[in-house]
Amino acid sequence: MQATLAVLINALEGREDEFNEWLTYVHVRDVMRFGGSIRVQRLVASGVQLEAPSHKYFTIYDTFDPALLSKEHHDAAGTRRMVTAPNYDRPNIMSGYYYPVAARTNDPVELRPDDAPVIFEQIDVPPEKREAFESWYAENRLPALLKRPAHISGVVMRFDPAGQLAVFTPVFSHVAIWRVRDLADALESWRDVAETPLAGLKRRVGCFEPMGPYLTRDEVEWASEDALAKEEGARLRAEAQVAAAAGAVPG
Repeated sequence: MQATLAVLINALEGREDEFNEWLTYVHVRDVMRFGGSIRVQRLVASGVQLEAPSHKYFTIYDTFDPALLSKEHHDAAGTRRMVTAPNYDRPNIMSGYYYPVAARTNDPVELRPDDAPVIFEQIDVPPEKREAFESWYAENRLPALLKRPAHISGVVMRFDPAGQLAVFTPVFSHVAIWRVRDLADALESWRDVAETPLAGLKRRVGCFEPMGPYLTRDEVEWASEDALAKEEGARLRAEAQVAAAAGAVPG
């Protein structure tokens, strides 16, 4: 894996069912057919939180070539290869590719087990402090939290302009994805950061539960007839939403 595309997103009010059908059965499958993709997982905000979450839904895309994935994303826009339904809160979406800095795990088999809840930490670090911050996170925070039984694995990543879908300045320079056994138990270790380099930094912490296991590129490429039929039905309904929003009748 070269990078992770982290996407925080909300459905439009009253369109939750449409949104979830489109994202689960159309959009993530479209992305998995693009070159550079590896796997994807959807998660939903947990009832257990450290603070009020900014978004209800979180999607994790792993890629071995973010530039290629972004190119195919742009090339497919507006075609049946990537139907973008008008059922999500587009102005408030947060997304970007983040590149791994350091990772540790207590699970020798899987760095990011897909059945475990996630703590998603977003941090904005001033440029002059980033090198020291990354060293501290890798050498201190990762091993310290993994000594707590509730934590399974953690990876800290940094934003880089390379391969992004668009040119923009991110709200957060770094993110960390933590897999945990129990959110409530894990969060007991997250409440006090006053004596750490996190103090004074712009930071957001959200807790999410998996909506299902990772979906891999191979699973999409070799989908069953039933899965393809379900996807096609969802695609037709998404296309009807696009046409309705444009004031047209789908052909």
